[in-house]
Amino acid sequence: MLELLALSGNGGLNGTLPSSLYELSNLRMLYLDGNDFSGSISQEVGQLILLQQFTISDNPITGVIPSTLGLCKELELLRIENTDIQGTIPEEVCQLKSSSRQVYDALYIKADCYSDYLKCDCCDVCCDHNTQQCFQDNRENPEDSDAKLQDHQTYNSTNTIARIIEIKQKIESEVLQRGATFYEIDFDDPRYLALEWILNQDEMRVPSDAPNLVQRYVLALIAFSLDSEEWGERRHV
Repeated sequence: MLELLALSGNGGLNGTLPSSLYELSNLRMLYLDGNDFSGSISQEVGQLILLQQFTISDNPITGVIPSTLGLCKELELLRIENTDIQGTIPEEVCQLKSSSRQVYDALYIKADCYSDYLKCDCCDVCCDHNTQQCFQDNRENPEDSDAKLQDHQTYNSTNTIARIIEIKQKIESEVLQRGATFYEIDFDDPRYLALEWILNQDEMRVPSDAPNLVQRYVLALIAFSLDSEEWGERRHV
């Protein structure tokens, strides 16, 4: 059962998105960016209820973002910049950024929402459709200063969004059992608490590809399971 479909950067892929794509009910990660896809995203995208990451940036795709995308309750990454998608990001999609989700589950959206080319009240990064300069705040003027663009580029390279997603997925695949995800786990569960410690409190700030990442997570999990008061004082393992 296919969970990952990565077609990013192939360039030569074109045509409309096939209806069979929306029948991949176990799909969690769909990467279509950097191609030449046209047409629009079907309302049937809502059938991908397990979808966590969807990137279709850098394609001449048109139309609007379907409201049915809001049925993908586990969605945590949506990139649709440098496309011809217009209209408004549906409220059903914005609601996926609900405060009831933790930072490592909250939906991150990057789109062409500068100057309201695509209207979005919940995007994290807005890009200018014409220049493809991107900013964290769509009210910024891309001509104000080069520093703002530099700030955004620094943000892209150091922001924890990518690290959060990669670490979460690695732990889900190597530690959690039977296809479980953090989205399904209560916030006070030791497994969640251990993840939060790794992401936000561990001063070593281990990267997602660190060989000791899983070891540190398991040690944190044991400590939180035992309700160890000393764990918060730990700095190195």
